[in-house]
Amino acid sequence: MPCREQTQAVYPFRDFNMKVFITIAFAAAAAATDLLIPLYQFPANNGQVWSPIEQALTDNPNLNAKIIINPNNGPGNGIDDPQYVAGTQALGSHPNAQMVGYVHTSTDFGQTRCNVPYSQIEADIRTWSTWVSRGIPIQGIFIDEAPTNTANNCVEYMRNLTDLIRNDPDILFPQRLVIFNPGGTGTLQPYYDLNPTYIVSLETCFVVPERAGGEYDQCDPAFPNWERYDHDGYGSSIDNVLFPNIGQVNAPRTAVLVHGFHDTNGPSANLQATEEVLRNMIRNVVQRRIGATFFNTAGYHQFSDGPASIQVVARLLSEANAGSL
Repeated sequence: MPCREQTQAVYPFRDFNMKVFITIAFAAAAAATDLLIPLYQFPANNGQVWSPIEQALTDNPNLNAKIIINPNNGPGNGIDDPQYVAGTQALGSHPNAQMVGYVHTSTDFGQTRCNVPYSQIEADIRTWSTWVSRGIPIQGIFIDEAPTNTANNCVEYMRNLTDLIRNDPDILFPQRLVIFNPGGTGTLQPYYDLNPTYIVSLETCFVVPERAGGEYDQCDPAFPNWERYDHDGYGSSIDNVLFPNIGQVNAPRTAVLVHGFHDTNGPSANLQATEEVLRNMIRNVVQRRIGATFFNTAGYHQFSDGPASIQVVARLLSEANAGSL
């Protein structure tokens, strides 16, 4: 699913019969999984609306959070907005938070990838870099509507963007993080070969379409063919949909984002949206060595709604990471 504010579509995911069995020894060796937050909420009241995220960072100091900042489908004039300055400075004061700036590659909400002129994305990336020189610690770039195949010269396009972010001496991001978001599986190995920090290779919804909330939870009933997350049991969406496409070896550079955690993902597994179910889902993500994850109830603009509030998700992910070491 593209993370642009104007679209609510969830890309469908193809089901696979192949089962990947994860051994207990493999699970025990799991590395820590980061929290990846698509923060498209306006930082009203001098950033105070972001205080639940700040509290989650404070309460879980061993949890790393990559936070996507998106004023206007890109940097817009956010650096000149005192609300964004206050909000991002507050987030940046947390040592376990790394903010990344948003850009996108598509002019038609993901129907065609890599058709935004390269010079336009380069300009946005350089604008994000100016935030650093003005005291906002942007650490890299999140590239939305990234390609799912090699059409439209996308490999070269993404290689050039990655090289710009990583190697241009005028780019000031201290950590030079690079995150691709194709929103789903496809021909992704050429993009893993570019060695990004993460590729969001599975982004989907938990809730059944008939109980989805559209804009509220990013699970639009008008596009009902999403992979209902773990509808065949805990870990099944990673084992049956993700790994057969990307390979288990790419798990540490992969992100899994799950929206619409409310009601049920029935009828097969018929899991209910409770804290215990969320705990088991997050534990299974960590056991499979997935690099980053995010579960939310209410889309990109509200992080306090339960059962998957940011505080609960951060706590459960921190606990799962501690249990995997």
